[in-house]
Amino acid sequence: MSVSNITVVPGSVDDITEPWVLQIFNNIDPDVTITQVDIRGPIGEGLGVFSDLVALVTTGNKNGKEERYSMVVKLTSFGLMEMAEYLSVEDYIMFDTGEVMFYSVAVPDFLSLLAENMESEVKIKSEGFDKSCSDALPVPKCYFAASDQTSNMSARVLENLKTRGFSIKPYPQTLDVAEMKLTVGALARIHGLSHRLELQSGTRLPDMYDWLVEMYTTKKQQGYSKYYKEGLETFAAAFPGKEGLMECLRKLDGVDIVREAAENPARLKVLCHADCWNNNIMFKYEDDKAVDVKLVDWGMVSYRPPTFDLVFLFIYQTWDIFHNHRGAILEHYYQELHKTLGENTATSLQGYTLQELEADFRADMRFAMYQRLRLAYGMALLPSQLTHLLKIVQQLKEWGVI
Repeated sequence: MSVSNITVVPGSVDDITEPWVLQIFNNIDPDVTITQVDIRGPIGEGLGVFSDLVALVTTGNKNGKEERYSMVVKLTSFGLMEMAEYLSVEDYIMFDTGEVMFYSVAVPDFLSLLAENMESEVKIKSEGFDKSCSDALPVPKCYFAASDQTSNMSARVLENLKTRGFSIKPYPQTLDVAEMKLTVGALARIHGLSHRLELQSGTRLPDMYDWLVEMYTTKKQQGYSKYYKEGLETFAAAFPGKEGLMECLRKLDGVDIVREAAENPARLKVLCHADCWNNNIMFKYEDDKAVDVKLVDWGMVSYRPPTFDLVFLFIYQTWDIFHNHRGAILEHYYQELHKTLGENTATSLQGYTLQELEADFRADMRFAMYQRLRLAYGMALLPSQLTHLLKIVQQLKEWGVI
């Protein structure tokens, strides 16, 4: 199965009908004869502010063998998106385009690289998109992704990870060490594959993928600054005796931090999720222990230093994870990154040491703090989170990065 090129997008949940599902499958794989479509209706888990999720199960035959597909339709309306004054409908269409192209272009590119590590590329093709994507990449299978910019509607048909035993550990719950290691390992695979692709092609990813998202622009600097200042003042009010630390935070500017990293030729850059926090991560559990992970919601996919993903993940966790387990988690990420690169692959990452990774992480925590406080207007901080963030600010001060 692969992402389809058809452009029929439902205008509402009511338009997700059996004929629409049949049309999708006919375009995806004409060899599949669908015998039954069971549309099970809206589901709640993972429900976004602007999206409806509808579960469905289809049964069919392919070459005499029965096939069963458990899927979820994510239907989004861009016309409702006025959450922030500095974001426009065009911005959300950019996010949507990024996710569509991630599934339809980047994922197949990554799979072609993975095929090099298998017995032959024929094996990947013979097993199909179903098996290769679910087993080799930490992303859900995507059967269909398209937008209708006339109606400002977007649709995804993804595998229903919940039926495979995956679930979200929703905010404000935090991740444990095992969940963190699984997540950074997943990021390492995406980061490593994107770096290999860039080196193999001899072309920078932004030149290959002109759809990569970049939201931190001078045009939006004033809007970001407004929300950051509001979040920072709320944070500062909780700690009236820490004015010196707060003054350090007042000097931060997210656009400048991103620009500094982007324009520094010495900084390694990869394809990043750019929104990797608890609600965009799904885990599979066995005996109450996380054993597998999938990263969802790729609408912010960007070209940044890999530590930008890592610090964003850490900023939502506990002080214990950040302070006592950070080293082991970063080391696991580093090991998985080099495993993805392969022992015989000559890349610029081969000279990227764990110590350099840790130094980049410390420097980029400024951005994570900026992001967390900027978003605080939409997600009120709990007392335990305030304490966690204060300890991180104190650590950043000790590190000399603020």
